[in-house]
Amino acid sequence: MSHIRLPQTFQTIEWENAAGLVALVKAGGKCTYAEKGILARNNNVRAILFYNNGETNANLAPIIARLRHTNELPALYLSYAAGQTLSNATFLTSVTVKISIQLQDLGTFPVDNICADTIEGSNTEIIVVGSHSDSVPAGPGINDNGSGTAANLVLATNLARLYRTTSYTKYKYRVRFCWWGAEEIGLAGSSYHVQKAKTATTPGERLSDYLINLNFDMAGSPNFIFGIYDANTAPSETPVQVLPGSRKVTELYRDWFIEQNLPWDYRDFNGRSDYGPFLEECIAAGGVATGSDAIKTAVQREKYRNSVGDNNAGFAGAILDPCYHLPCDTIANIHQFGYENLIQAAAFGLEHL
Repeated sequence: MSHIRLPQTFQTIEWENAAGLVALVKAGGKCTYAEKGILARNNNVRAILFYNNGETNANLAPIIARLRHTNELPALYLSYAAGQTLSNATFLTSVTVKISIQLQDLGTFPVDNICADTIEGSNTEIIVVGSHSDSVPAGPGINDNGSGTAANLVLATNLARLYRTTSYTKYKYRVRFCWWGAEEIGLAGSSYHVQKAKTATTPGERLSDYLINLNFDMAGSPNFIFGIYDANTAPSETPVQVLPGSRKVTELYRDWFIEQNLPWDYRDFNGRSDYGPFLEECIAAGGVATGSDAIKTAVQREKYRNSVGDNNAGFAGAILDPCYHLPCDTIANIHQFGYENLIQAAAFGLEHL
């Protein structure tokens, strides 16, 4: 049982004035949930209560979201009705809110990863190409992350086809394509894989055999950007040894978009996807993605309009995937132009490492 003091009109209060309070935060705005969690931590907020915005029927239920997997700040995700009740209470002269959290032990259950290796290349020099194969219960998850799952499969099957020819130069390293389970509940599949590799002693299964991790998560967002994970924004706790290799991956993707006369944007390397566990264990990482709950700015929209035309430029002020973690994340939620080009960028990165 927790006694929580809510600040009056928290909707407009500055983060720096929220120290010692529980933040009541409505869905929306320019910051992602992960960024809001960082703001809360940096300003000594005691906990966060996120609540849905009620803009449509799909936005009435409790939010399905998460903070960074290294987050230690208490956070709950509420329905629109619950959030409004708390919001209205902030206008009272004196109010104490009590929250009782009941946890149910569901026991253990299997979560499977699937990995497949190229048949050639050194088993002590391995590039891991990963994407998560699960989605949230709220929707079918075609963009998040059916798009990344399919992109990974396209890379694997095409590389296998090329390896069967005599004209294609095979890589000196081995490529391990992995589809991670249970990303949406805290990067569980990739974390398990990394922890198991830490204790392995067989060549080809040890963490020391891994050179780099490429991650593809959300590749077809309808209001897309061509986002490149920016190694310079890695969390402060990231081992410094992995930064040079990660920066090279960033530069590799950047150069491809420049050569193709396509727009691109850096995106925060904040550990929100399955590359996070690799970074923490000194394995360099990188990747490209079309975006989730960040907002496309007017400057970005104009940049994309000038480069790829009005029809592919998207909408300023809207999130990159309006169906992120919602029932509308269906086949219709994929932007074909953005998806095709992102897969080509992914293929280029793998071939030129």
